[in-house]
Amino acid sequence: MAAALGKETRLDAARRILLDTLSLFPADRQVGLVAYGHRRKSDCRDIETLQNLGPVDIPGIRAALSSLRAKGKTPLSGALRHGAQLLPQGGGTIMLVSDGLETCQEDPCAVAAALRKANAALVINVVGFGLAKGEMKGLSCIAEQGGGRAIETSNANTLKQALETLTGPETTDGTVTDKSSAEPEQKPVDPPPVTPKPVLLRAMIGNNAVPGAILFTVVKAGGEIAYSGKGTEVTPSLVPGSYTVRLSSGNVLAEKALTVTGDVDEHHDIPLDASLVRLSLIVAKGLEIADTDIKGDPAWTLVPKDGQAPAVLDAVIAPETLLAPGRYEVLASIGEFRTSTTINAVAGKDVQGVADLKLGKITLEAGLPGVDAVIESGTGLSWTLASQAGLPDKTAEAMPRPTFLVPAGSYTARLAIAGAVMDMPVQAEAGATKVARLDLPSAELALEGSLGPGAPSFTDWRDATWTVKPVRLIGDAKAGAALEGKAEASPRLTLFPGEWDVTLISGQAQATRTLFLPPGAKMQERIELSAARLAISAAPDAGAPPPVNVLISIFAAQADGGFAEKPVVEVGTSRDYSLILPTGRYRIDAADEQGRKGTATVDLAQGQSFETGITLK
Repeated sequence: MAAALGKETRLDAARRILLDTLSLFPADRQVGLVAYGHRRKSDCRDIETLQNLGPVDIPGIRAALSSLRAKGKTPLSGALRHGAQLLPQGGGTIMLVSDGLETCQEDPCAVAAALRKANAALVINVVGFGLAKGEMKGLSCIAEQGGGRAIETSNANTLKQALETLTGPETTDGTVTDKSSAEPEQKPVDPPPVTPKPVLLRAMIGNNAVPGAILFTVVKAGGEIAYSGKGTEVTPSLVPGSYTVRLSSGNVLAEKALTVTGDVDEHHDIPLDASLVRLSLIVAKGLEIADTDIKGDPAWTLVPKDGQAPAVLDAVIAPETLLAPGRYEVLASIGEFRTSTTINAVAGKDVQGVADLKLGKITLEAGLPGVDAVIESGTGLSWTLASQAGLPDKTAEAMPRPTFLVPAGSYTARLAIAGAVMDMPVQAEAGATKVARLDLPSAELALEGSLGPGAPSFTDWRDATWTVKPVRLIGDAKAGAALEGKAEASPRLTLFPGEWDVTLISGQAQATRTLFLPPGAKMQERIELSAARLAISAAPDAGAPPPVNVLISIFAAQADGGFAEKPVVEVGTSRDYSLILPTGRYRIDAADEQGRKGTATVDLAQGQSFETGITLK
C-alpha cells in the first residue's frame, strides 16, 4: 500500500475512496473496520479493529484511517478470522481490499472455506488493488470459497467502481474484472481451475493428531510449490498427480510422497516422529514470574545433546514446540537471572519441563535494641545485600524496609547510616521470604521552623535550609553531617544518639540549637527564628508607565540611629519582592530604569508578615 499511484500512494487512494463510498451508505447501515500490517514490521499478529461494527461513523472512520501506515506483513488469513468474529451470528459481509498475497504462511482460501462452512450466511468479497500480473488468482479463490465476488483494480477510478459494485446488493456470481473508460480495457481474470479438489492432509504422532500447528509444504513432481500453510491439518486444493509433502516445526522435519487421486473426501496422514515439549519458567516452586517485579521477556536456548538439529523457542514464559526425540539442555534467562535444566523428548509423548530460577526474597529492616518496632523512615539509611557467591551487590537508598529478589544462597546484609556501618549474615531460600533485622542505637528527629513564637511553621521548602551536624555521639560513634544546606520544610531524620547541632537558615535570618538525642528517642523540635517576612511593592503613580526593572536595596539600622552604607540585600526585580529578614529597623531604596526613585523605612517585629509600598517618582 506504500507504492506510488500517480500523485498519491495506494494507501492514500484507498483511504480517500473508502470514505467516499461509505459516505453514500444509509446512516443506520452497520459497518466495522479492520486493518493489518500497519503498526509493526514482520508481525503476522499485527491485526487491529479500528471501528467496531455499528452505524456508519464517517468522522470516526476518517480519524482511524488517517493514522494508518503501510509497514508490515499481509496476514490475510488472520484478518479474515478477525473480521468474522466481529459479525453477528446471522452473518454479514467481509470486504477484503489488498494489494498483495498472504505473507504469513497460511492458506486464506482454506480459511475462507472454513468460515463459510461455519456460517453459511457469511459472504466474503475481495478487491485486488494494484496487484502484480497473475496475483489475482491467489485472491480470487478467497471470494470463491467465501461465497462472494472478486474484482481486480489497477487505479483509483476502478477501485471506486469496484467498491460501489460490491457494497450494493449482495451477489455470489463469482469473479469479475472491472473496466474503466480512463484506461485500456483490463483482461478478465482467469477463473480458478475446475479440476483441483480439496485434499485433507493431517500430521500425526502415532495415532493422534499433532497438538500444535506445523508448516505443511506440498511440492509438485517438478519441484514447484503447490501449497504452503500452517495448521494441525490443512485442506489444499490439488489436481490429481504425484506430490511430496514436507512437514516442519521446531527442529522436526518429515517428508512423505503421496498420490492425489481426486476422490471425494480424500485424505492423507503424514507421520511425524516428534514429542510435544511444554516448558515453563518459574521464580521458585509456588512463585510465578507474575508474582514479582521482574521485567522483560525471557530468552530460551535449546542445546541438543544427541545430534538433533537446533531449535528456537518463543520469548514467552511458557513456550511449547514439537521437538525431535532426544535429550536437550534448556537454558533460560529473564532480566538478570539465569537457570538451566535438562529434558528428554520422547517420540509420541508430551514432555513437561520446568526452568526453576530458585529465587527467594530477603527483606531488610532496622530497629533499636529492645524496641520491637522497626524504623519507619528511610532518611539516611543506605542498604547493601552482598552475595557470598560473587553475584553483583543489591543496594537501596532511603528505604525503611527494602526487599530484594535473589538466587538462593548466603548473603551479608549491610546498613550504613551517617557514616556508621553494621553487618549481618542472612540466608535466601527459594520460594521463601526471609526478614533480617539490624539493630542500631538510633533516634528519630522531626524538625520544623518558624519566624518566631506564635508564627506558623514553615510549609514551603524554599523558606527553610537545614544543617544537622554531630557534636559528640554516644559511644564515640563517628558520623558525618546528616543534613548540610538541605532545603526542606520539615525534615525527618534517623540519627545516632548524642549531641547534634541543628542550624536553620531562612532568608537573612538564622538560628542554631544544640540537641541531645537519647537512644530510641522520637523527638520533634521547633526552631523559632527572630525574624519577619517583608513584602515590597514599588510602582509609579497611577497612570504613569510601569517600570521594566526595579533595583531594590535594603539597609539595616545601626546603633547610632543611622543605616549601614552596605545593603544587606540588593536585588533587581520586575515584580513585587518578598524576603525574610531578622527583626529590626530597615531602610528600603527603590529605583527603576527611568530614573524614578522611592524610599521607605520599616520596623519588623518577630513573627510578623509586613507589606510596604514604595512610590517611584
